Amino acid sequence: MQKLIYFIRKTSVAIVFIILEIIAIRCYAYSTPYTQARILGWSNMVVGYIHSTFAGVKNYFTLRQENIRLTEHIAMLENRIRALEAVVPEESLEVNGVLQQYEYLSAKVISSTTNRSRNFITLNKGIRDGVSADMAVLTPDGSAVGVVVDCSENFAVAKTLLNVDFRVGGVLAGDGSHGSVVWRGGDTQIIDFVELSKYAKVQEGDTVRAAGFSHYFPREAVIGNIEEIAQADNGVSYSCKVRLAADMGRIFNVVLVRNIGAGEAQALEASVKK
Repeated sequence: MQKLIYFIRKTSVAIVFIILEIIAIRCYAYSTPYTQARILGWSNMVVGYIHSTFAGVKNYFTLRQENIRLTEHIAMLENRIRALEAVVPEESLEVNGVLQQYEYLSAKVISSTTNRSRNFITLNKGIRDGVSADMAVLTPDGSAVGVVVDCSENFAVAKTLLNVDFRVGGVLAGDGSHGSVVWRGGDTQIIDFVELSKYAKVQEGDTVRAAGFSHYFPREAVIGNIEEIAQADNGVSYSCKVRLAADMGRIFNVVLVRNIGAGEAQALEASVKK
């Protein structure tokens, strides 16, 4: 009890000062309409700042869920766009009465590797969701990531462009010259664009896209940009270094693309080779 009395005596001046300040501010606030408006505006600003801060924190923790919804929306829109384009004439490619070449699904990366010679990513969707082998994997902005190689009921595994066994056709945007895209290990941001004709009009910064005839990636899928140009050892082609458009170590949401006519085309090509 004595400690309480001692504390009150010690802080009595400060307590009285605070009480008087509160009374003075209250009297001033209600003294004129102008001061009332000023105080109201100031309090609204403070409250608004507090609310915006809490909203920002809440939005930060919901970004991943929002990204998933956006990826699913992108996949839906891509399906609608391809249906409207109706560019493939084969009757077998008719979907809901409309012709389309590609079908899109969204998925989430649950594990990935970048430090091996053969790198893979695991996705949270599988056969029950409509995923199948040979589906292309893209980032939501259309950058090439890899190709699905195997599926279970609920999961799928895709090999990425960072896989020494993976080779895909590439095309130089604008010039239209073709080559092959391969990774030879090492830098996980750089891939090789080889077998490019020495007559190609290639410059640093040029975009390399999927060639479109690999049965995997849509032609508009971006692989990366030319960073270094060198003459190949054979003297008749270029061997270029390409900086990947997709950061393989920071991929969370992806879009899966099925080339609806790929099976028929591959079967026909196999029969011709025989």
